[in-house]
Amino acid sequence: MHRKSIFLTEKSKYYTILKCINDMNRDITINRACPHCCGDNIIKYGKVKSNKAQIFYCKTCERRVVETIGTPFYRSRKNNEIWDKYFENMWNGYNIRECAKKIDISQNTSFSWRHKILSYYLKFFKRKPLNDEVDVMVRTYVQNSKKEKESAIENVEKEALTLKLGEKCYFFFTKNNDGTIEFLPFDKYPLARLSLKRKLDIIFSNVKKVGIYGNNVIKSYAKKCVKEVTKVMVDSELFLYERDMRSWISGFWGVSFRYISNYFNWFRIYYINNKRYKETRQYIYGAEKII
Repeated sequence: MHRKSIFLTEKSKYYTILKCINDMNRDITINRACPHCCGDNIIKYGKVKSNKAQIFYCKTCERRVVETIGTPFYRSRKNNEIWDKYFENMWNGYNIRECAKKIDISQNTSFSWRHKILSYYLKFFKRKPLNDEVDVMVRTYVQNSKKEKESAIENVEKEALTLKLGEKCYFFFTKNNDGTIEFLPFDKYPLARLSLKRKLDIIFSNVKKVGIYGNNVIKSYAKKCVKEVTKVMVDSELFLYERDMRSWISGFWGVSFRYISNYFNWFRIYYINNKRYKETRQYIYGAEKII
């Protein structure tokens, strides 16, 4: 689990909605350390006059933070009831326009809130190392955003990949030995073969057997760093996962590459919550399109 600093207390008006958001994601573990210096010598330091939000003071770095820092509600002027209704509608599959209309906010605000929530989830997502026997599905996605710098994505070597409009990126969807399914931005298209083995060594360092589907070049290079390389079995859960994710994503009115990791992680959270994506408008509409 990935720890982050959250300062909201039970007395905060946003506490209940944050708990609801957190309960959807098993990865979230929080502490109360200073976001600036990671110190734990924190004391209460009065309240904001305008909204009564609690202020905290770090005795180590002598900086102040408000209780909503690190949450989707940071600097929000809307009350908790509106946020609560928004999250419920968003989670049930209403689109940005419908969410805005239902709680009387602008579409720009609705869009911003969706990605504040999704970005909050993503910062807790930390991929687990692959171990023993695993399956890997390789997929390519096109960079479709004009904002190239904002669309940069971190690859397996933790390097920022900046893709031009129209360029492609390889993503791995992995099924670990414990059944966990996750996603991993891998590298640009076309593959640089000089560095391919090095990158696969990082991913497969603890892997004894891997099934690979979707790219023969990656499959052949994987044989240089894994003892046994096979096909992904047709009954692998990974096929069902990727098919349903593709149906769900196609139900949106276009997903910018800039936010692609947010949506991959959103689906992952749906999946571990009893596959609740199947109840959403996006999945129902997307499944009809694919059929």
